[in-house]
Amino acid sequence: MNQAGARELPEKLTRLEVSINGAVKAELLRDGPYSLVYGPSTKPQEAASLILPVDQPMYQSGDLFPSMDMNLPEGYLFQRILELHRKFGLQKMHLLALAGDSGIGRVGYHMLGEAPRRTVTPVSREDILSTSDSEQMFEDLLHAYLQNGTGISGVQPKVMVPSRATLPVPDLIIKVAGPDFPGLSANEFLCLNAARHAGIATPAFDLSQDGKILVVDRFDIAENGERMGFEDIAALMGLVVHDALSNRKYEGSYQAVSEVIAEFSNNPTDDLREFFRQLAFSVMIRNGDAHLKNFGLRYQSGDDGALAPMFDVVTTAIYTFERPGGIQDVDRTMALKLRRGRASRSRAYPTTDELMTFGRDVCRVTRPQDDLARIAEGMTKALADARTDQRIPAALVNQIQPIWEDGLRYASEAARN
Repeated sequence: MNQAGARELPEKLTRLEVSINGAVKAELLRDGPYSLVYGPSTKPQEAASLILPVDQPMYQSGDLFPSMDMNLPEGYLFQRILELHRKFGLQKMHLLALAGDSGIGRVGYHMLGEAPRRTVTPVSREDILSTSDSEQMFEDLLHAYLQNGTGISGVQPKVMVPSRATLPVPDLIIKVAGPDFPGLSANEFLCLNAARHAGIATPAFDLSQDGKILVVDRFDIAENGERMGFEDIAALMGLVVHDALSNRKYEGSYQAVSEVIAEFSNNPTDDLREFFRQLAFSVMIRNGDAHLKNFGLRYQSGDDGALAPMFDVVTTAIYTFERPGGIQDVDRTMALKLRRGRASRSRAYPTTDELMTFGRDVCRVTRPQDDLARIAEGMTKALADARTDQRIPAALVNQIQPIWEDGLRYASEAARN
């Protein structure tokens, strides 16, 4: 694989071209406030964001627009990018330029006069999955594709890589477990498998032979290669969550998420039910990291928004964290409150009655007990699969199984009501 050197960037970057599906439609200016200026021929369906419609020719903001902030790298990937460009301080405009066209969604960024950057030599999906040295494989992928796979958020070590020469952007997300979360790749694989068995939409995914690399297909690229728009709930709420304000993705409620879905979805009845399935699944497997950035809508024309497949889902309850004083504890709460308003301050996991009432009253689900039963079936099937899958460590399954078995009670209790 080719070594990716540091790309030349100007120390001060104040102007970028903004493209939609590879065609320039606007400019992003940074001279004081951020300014997004649409071109005179930009059509309504070519907006850079669902909350930045073309009917207004220019928008200004003291911080980067939320839909652009959405994909800025975080955590491990951000640190590796900083190391590569350590000679001067990277600003958000630099990060957008580095992402180019590769970011999740259909929006791209280019310096003026810069030729579109195509991805470098594709890598074989089979080679990634069959590797006998996942640590070295990930490091090689990171060196080769770091400059083309930066348009993705999240603190977990990950990089985007191309597997198809016919696509101008990377189409696979490669994830590995960091030192603080051992077995995270296999954990997410197990959760995604349970969701798939439960009939919940997920991206295509697979686990390497040694169980250490999770390969996830991007869900924002259609089968014919067309890019789809995508915005997470934090962006649609107008929240900037990068850097010091990253805790904002943990502020709010799942009721507020449902209201955003209802506002932007072309089919809110179906999407609210699917959101209930995703939320109930996270509750039953004890995924305490289902925050505002882990739900979103994808679209093609801008007026056909639909809930995105479930992504970034793990059983967080098997991991410990350190409280002040060095005390090790387990996170036993949800990422958000269930309901909005002062009357619902708790992030505690809901009771079965509370979850079903939320499904009926907020998500308009007539028989939420049917969804809980289907999720329980999926979890049971995935656990059975894991017991015979040599890629998933038995110790990890032994950790997760009692947590999931406790989650199955939601379905049994719902069936009795």
